[in-house]
Amino acid sequence: MPSTNLTDAYRAVTEYFDALVSGDIERLAGMMSSAEFYVKIGTDAEEVIEGGEHALEYYRHHVGCAEDFSIGLEKLDVQERDNVAWFYTRQQWRLKWCGIREELGLRMTGVLEKEGRCWRFVQIHASVGVPVE
Repeated sequence: MPSTNLTDAYRAVTEYFDALVSGDIERLAGMMSSAEFYVKIGTDAEEVIEGGEHALEYYRHHVGCAEDFSIGLEKLDVQERDNVAWFYTRQQWRLKWCGIREELGLRMTGVLEKEGRCWRFVQIHASVGVPVE
């Protein structure tokens, strides 16, 4: 259930997921900070991107491998203070990844920084939830 406080930072986070699902590479890369301290940690062992200059290449690969992509939102909380914001979300991802159908319970956190009038992601971390047996 999304929080009811629709701040600019909240909108930036939801726009990120919309761009991810729609495969809008340029929009995704434009939402990332170009700072060298930018970091994106994904769910695969080698999925670590350091430095904003690598974001476009990363999202080209990600979008190129994803088909029939949808995200079901379970929870989204976005907090904003001055020029820094952070988020936490739980989601269900359904997609065909490089030809293989997957359904993943994802947990994500991230930090955004206001650059001029725009919120840019400076850190994103994703992990796959472990099912309880």
